[in-house]
Amino acid sequence: MKKLLTAMVVFVTFSSCNNYYKAITTAGPATAVNIEDLKIKDKYFILRDGNGAFTMNNISFTADQKMMQCTLDSLPDIHKLHLKKGRYGKMRYENSNGGEQDESVVLKEVHVYVSPDTNTVTGPYTVSLNNLQKIEVLKKDKQKTNKSTALAIGITVTAIALLVGGIAALIPALAFSAL
Repeated sequence: MKKLLTAMVVFVTFSSCNNYYKAITTAGPATAVNIEDLKIKDKYFILRDGNGAFTMNNISFTADQKMMQCTLDSLPDIHKLHLKKGRYGKMRYENSNGGEQDESVVLKEVHVYVSPDTNTVTGPYTVSLNNLQKIEVLKKDKQKTNKSTALAIGITVTAIALLVGGIAALIPALAFSAL
């Protein structure tokens, strides 16, 4: 009975508790200073070009700070979560504590949006900062995650109470049948 209770609590807790993230669009026009700030914070840059997405490596700026240069590379699978707006399209991610499938890497991503261009390919890439449509920084949605955790705890406590109540109701019946 104890094993059943433990299994039930673990199942309910892990199936109900979710981690959420949100995309925050940076304010104002893109500047070299803003992008350098994000680089210092060790963010992972992804260029979004219509339906295409590329890793942005070796980001630098021209002397006049008006053009951004980088090397585009193919995007690893672990960084494709936000392309489909998270798990089930609900801005959710799984946190497996640093394992190979740890989707919390989404929290380090910066998505740089440009107008769709069929000529965007891997290799050297240059774009005017004026041509950047928007920059999204992905962050943990603490409010939504906390609500999910509270719900999981509530469901777990209710399940335990129902199970304990059911066992308590069975004890007199078992005692009576033993006579």
